[in-house]
Amino acid sequence: MRTFTNFARWAGMIGLAASLGCKSLDVENPNAPDAKRAFADPGAVAGLVTGAFKGWWNSHSEYNSALLLNTMGDGLTASWNNFNIRYYASEGNECAQRCGWNNNPSSAFRFQVETYWYGNYAALSNANDVLTAIRKNNVVITSPAFTKALEAAAVTIQGLVFHEIAMNYDQGFIVTEATDLSTPDKVQALNFSPRAAMRDAAIAKLGEAITLWGSVTSALPKEWFGSVNQPTYTTADMIRMAKTAQAMTLAFYPRTLAENGAVNWGQVATYASAGISAGGTDVGYYDDRTNFYDGNKEWGADPTTVRVDNRVARLITDGPQGEAKRAKFPWPDPAGNPQPNAFDKRVGDGSYGSDADFLGVGTVVFTGNEGTDFLYASKAQFRPARGQYHQSNLGYRRYSYLAYPGYGLPGEDGKGFAPQFTKTLNDLLWAEGLLRSGGSKTQVATLINKTRVTRGGLSALTGGESDAVLEAALQYEQDTELLGTSSSIFYNRRRRAPFVWTAPGAGTPADGSGGLIPGTPRHMPVPAKELQVLQKELYTFGGPGQPDAAPGVDSDGRQIRNVRAIWEEISTASRMEARRRSRH
Repeated sequence: MRTFTNFARWAGMIGLAASLGCKSLDVENPNAPDAKRAFADPGAVAGLVTGAFKGWWNSHSEYNSALLLNTMGDGLTASWNNFNIRYYASEGNECAQRCGWNNNPSSAFRFQVETYWYGNYAALSNANDVLTAIRKNNVVITSPAFTKALEAAAVTIQGLVFHEIAMNYDQGFIVTEATDLSTPDKVQALNFSPRAAMRDAAIAKLGEAITLWGSVTSALPKEWFGSVNQPTYTTADMIRMAKTAQAMTLAFYPRTLAENGAVNWGQVATYASAGISAGGTDVGYYDDRTNFYDGNKEWGADPTTVRVDNRVARLITDGPQGEAKRAKFPWPDPAGNPQPNAFDKRVGDGSYGSDADFLGVGTVVFTGNEGTDFLYASKAQFRPARGQYHQSNLGYRRYSYLAYPGYGLPGEDGKGFAPQFTKTLNDLLWAEGLLRSGGSKTQVATLINKTRVTRGGLSALTGGESDAVLEAALQYEQDTELLGTSSSIFYNRRRRAPFVWTAPGAGTPADGSGGLIPGTPRHMPVPAKELQVLQKELYTFGGPGQPDAAPGVDSDGRQIRNVRAIWEEISTASRMEARRRSRH
């Protein structure tokens, strides 16, 4: 008897076991069954694409991934340990500064290391199965036109998965429908690809998807973008989204200031010039808080639970050059920072709600000068010992319709559109690409002004400013506008100049514009479960004194024994035994 087993069967050995272990398409047939028969059901194949999109959207933006990295990048902030935020984004608890990734396979702190990995590779498994059915087994789903749309969508998922692994891990697997996974031995022989190779594979696959989308004439299923109330997109929207994703892959890849300088910024500008800014609409999904959900926008929009990190709070209340000079960073304990004075329309005077102290955290009743994105709360509810950056008098209200319901304001039911690829994100990447590659500074100013002037009400840039002034204005818009956009804040900060704690001063890292707080890991290791299956040594990143690759540690800071440690233990025991024997 022969058994056909699809990609998901062997996937547990390359990063998918936990998520797909019970999803089997095994077909036992004494007459030599084949993959074509296993994937002959058009409805099942189409459903795999829907599942791939759902899995990718959620792993891209959920609590354990995007929300956590946003707090580690000091965009939004909290010191509770939901989703292990306290452990990874605070100090003075498990670690004196910030802890590194805990890559112990038995630790409760490991889940955040696993979220991007398993969510993405589960989506990749679906995409590869679809392409196997279409490209190898010639399955037609409904019609040739719709089959072409599914093919383009599956390749898009491949590109997005490789993008996500390149952004968040030091290495990963480049596995497509063309990869031979027919036996465990062939799976075991697969090698990790370094993050640079993952980045290049992402850009190549997104380019392939763009070409495929160009020949798609079928309408796109709304189910790819939510379970209910989904937005409607065209193939042109998919092409523009893929171009923006290519720009993001290059721009957000760097882990250091030096790597940032090595980016082909002219290519970033080229990709972004054809991205979402070129027309169409923001691309995302409908958050129903059950099937599709966005951790940033749900938790981040609840100021009783999450605040705007004081680094950003100081920037948004003082302006990109510190013009207002009202707020202080670090947060002034115990008085806190004063109510804003409408310097930026996005914060206004911070008023919020129909009653005084509407949320029980010191809010101010609506005055008519409230901001569109931020609100003032006099009470800072976090423990100062866990980091003064948590202590903040600003909450985030831009996506208040996605906040937890019950506050009584119109439209707040915890559900709504959750954009992921936005025109603003694309505009700012485009502006940065031009600025760093010697492009038109007038165009740079125009792109920054789209939000700086229209949404912020700040003075317009002309392009005649110095590069330093333009860059400060650009970073201000990135910190302000990208708070709710997946993990963009984290990716932006890890590529900036090192963070230093000194007296506040506009234009210096001390004002909060610098990079990650010391100890914050810049990317993740391959999850321990995968390393164990592949019989590879456990490792991790970050933590006090460990900015780069280091032996894995458990939740108590004890080193996980690796092959070298085990051998040293055996060798030491052997030598001790030899010495004891010599005494007799």
